[in-house]
Amino acid sequence: MSRRRTTAGLLAVAALTGCAGEAQAPPPATATSPAAEPVRIAAGPTGQTAVLAHVYAGRLREAGFDASVVDAGTDRADYLGALERGDVEVAADYSGNLYLHLRGRAPVGPAATAPTDGATATPTPSPDAEDGGLAEDLSELLGLGEERADDDDVLAGVQDVLPEELQTLEPAAAENTVAVVVTRPTAVEHGLTDPEDLGPVCDELALGTDLDFAGRSYGPEGLEDAYECVPGRFVPFGDQDDLVDALLEDRVQAAALFTASPAIEDNALVVLADPLNNFVPQRVVPVAAEDLPDAAVDVVDAVSAQIGTEDLVLMTRMTSARDPYTPEEAARYWLEGGDDT
Repeated sequence: MSRRRTTAGLLAVAALTGCAGEAQAPPPATATSPAAEPVRIAAGPTGQTAVLAHVYAGRLREAGFDASVVDAGTDRADYLGALERGDVEVAADYSGNLYLHLRGRAPVGPAATAPTDGATATPTPSPDAEDGGLAEDLSELLGLGEERADDDDVLAGVQDVLPEELQTLEPAAAENTVAVVVTRPTAVEHGLTDPEDLGPVCDELALGTDLDFAGRSYGPEGLEDAYECVPGRFVPFGDQDDLVDALLEDRVQAAALFTASPAIEDNALVVLADPLNNFVPQRVVPVAAEDLPDAAVDVVDAVSAQIGTEDLVLMTRMTSARDPYTPEEAARYWLEGGDDT
């Protein structure tokens, strides 16, 4: 089964590569973006943000800037410190984990500390897991009471607590958040579109998860509170491939995966919507120095307008393949038109 998934992923990359070459024209350089003005972009906390950094750099160079990607560390404290010191001017991150970091809470999951070499990251446990975990903590930090935080709440919260020298630019539509997924036959059999539909049959299903899911408030507690879903069993897995295999073999009937996982596309899995915002929002958001030139802001905003979750899937697929692309190579492919497939 793993071999079938790997083959499908490689065929998908090959098909996409054959369609490359239709990149959109970059915004022209203007009087406010003088040629060779330096803009340094931090690679950021994950392999996906490293690819995005090279995408920003490529677009900025096309617009006349002297743009480069620098290693400012993978810890958020490192790249935020580099931004405050003026060592870099831009970095990409994920809204939920960035906000939690800025409020002194531990991030969660692959978007917290994903490696750049294609290895599978170990989810970062929350220090508050026994007291309710991230979703509850996030809403409390944002002053929402019992209301669950949505994308707009988190993005506004990030801007509110960023250091004065920094700003958020336009967020991308792309996200990499936890979601409950099922196979297409299971979705059809039970008429599933979101976890609320799971309620009547939830006790008949086994839900596969990562090792930390049970300790999160968006886990058993959140599913029951938001959607009246109490699975018959929670089955933890230390490896995502094993989790996906179990789902495809019907050893579990649902799984908690990150939405930018290539396994979802490779296996035609159905992502159940989260209308009640049980899971922590994780939108891609660029963070920049307050004095970044307006013309450079326009370039990065234009990139954000083009980046969807499917682009994160592609970037993840390319940098985690058996013969992986470097973040720079994956960005070059995207810039040459892979985003237009």
